[in-house]
Amino acid sequence: MKRWAGAIAWSTLFCGCGYTGFEQVHRLSDEDLASLVDKAPYPEITPTSEAVPPSQMEVRPDGTRAIKLTLAEALRLAERNNQSFLASSEALDIQLLSLAVVRRGWWPFPQDVTGSLTYAHSPDSGSSGSESITAGITQKLPFGGSAAVSWTQSGSQIQGADSYGRSAAASMTVPILKGSGLRVAAEELVSAERDYVYANRSYAFARQELLVQTVQSFFSQLRQEKDIENQQRNLERAQTLLRQSELLFRLGRVSRTDVFRAQVQVTNAQNGLFIAREQMKLSRDAFKIDLGLRPQDVLELVDEKIEYAPLTLDLPAATADALKNNPDWLNAKNRFEDSGRALDVARSSVWPQFDVTTSYSWSQEPTAQPFDEFATGARSFSVAGFFSIPLDRLALNRDYQTAVITFRQAERALERTRDAIVRETQSRFIQLQQAEATMNFQKRAIGEAERTVRLIEFEYQRARVRNREVIDAQVQLLGAQNQYESALVAAKISQLRLLQWVGRLVIDDQGNWLK
Repeated sequence: MKRWAGAIAWSTLFCGCGYTGFEQVHRLSDEDLASLVDKAPYPEITPTSEAVPPSQMEVRPDGTRAIKLTLAEALRLAERNNQSFLASSEALDIQLLSLAVVRRGWWPFPQDVTGSLTYAHSPDSGSSGSESITAGITQKLPFGGSAAVSWTQSGSQIQGADSYGRSAAASMTVPILKGSGLRVAAEELVSAERDYVYANRSYAFARQELLVQTVQSFFSQLRQEKDIENQQRNLERAQTLLRQSELLFRLGRVSRTDVFRAQVQVTNAQNGLFIAREQMKLSRDAFKIDLGLRPQDVLELVDEKIEYAPLTLDLPAATADALKNNPDWLNAKNRFEDSGRALDVARSSVWPQFDVTTSYSWSQEPTAQPFDEFATGARSFSVAGFFSIPLDRLALNRDYQTAVITFRQAERALERTRDAIVRETQSRFIQLQQAEATMNFQKRAIGEAERTVRLIEFEYQRARVRNREVIDAQVQLLGAQNQYESALVAAKISQLRLLQWVGRLVIDDQGNWLK
């Protein structure tokens, strides 16, 4: 038997020295992992690894999925499947669990149940045994310190003589100097509560940012589709121009150079159409990943019209709303208050420590039965004071001065944050004005380019101009059409981002926030 035990010990030792961590013994099966997840104590916040499927989806015979995607559906999928947003949401859940633990610490807190069992045997004195179990409750006090109550049941068996006893104790410790006061005692709870508020504000802002970004991506996809349509029309116009140039060349009304120039225009139009299609494929795949879809999925985007209405919001009102609602500013103000509380706590930490502890305990006289004769035996009451005076105060003074410097830094940061909020509001307001102006200019440019194309084509058919002018006019029309679509999307997104920044963007399920 000893030989086998030694062999097992040596084999375990040498095998352990050769472990790399990638052996099969260290791997968990899918069933084991699923079982561990199912046993989580809070199933309501346990995330799932599966993406939410689209509502309008058709599986083709080759296994690919054809998805009809509206803007509302894209917003739903982004909120439910976007990996970055899910991680921030789950981090908020973890922080809420941590806050729950801190809150629980201010309720009567049961102490760990502890106990012991002992068995001893000696050839001279025979067998003996003993056992004990202790349970208790602790309660934090509002102005520092704590109160505790404990109960102990014990017993021993020695040479046939059984002896059992029980005892109880109640104590309370109150700090008089260092660590005393409501502000110091509740600092952990206050800090945890405020950290959750900060995280919740940032989470709400990140949710709006995700939805606005999804709107921008969706309309960017539609704009790329329209860009391809414009490139296709441009190619058709170039091909028409080539046929006209060849016809006029045969009639002797234009030169061979016009034909060559028209052929180059067709080639450029074909290249532009090819590049636009390939760029849309790359952009579409990234859009699918953001929505939790597969790259091989086929998307059919439902055309959505951008409803744009100018804001009735001037710069002073926007600045006032930003200083009232923006989470960055609200968090900065509250964190400045946090630095003031931390300064007060640091000041109290340099005080000497003086704690007063009162305790009351009683114990029962030993009995021969475990639960017999609950009469009170010995009782005692005590009051004790504990003090500690640090002689080397260098570290304490350093911490206090560090808190003062941190407070001054927070004070400066608050002013700089206010200036940054005002500047960012002005920047977004100006960006919106520029986007609206560009949109109006491009809309007017389309009309002018269309009239120019019609006039130049009419003149070219009569051999009054060369086809170079026709090509230039068509290129200008294509550029005006594409730039207007881009300007319209940019103006809408700038409007949404300004409303988000100043706290006026209210997300609703009906989609009214997009109008």
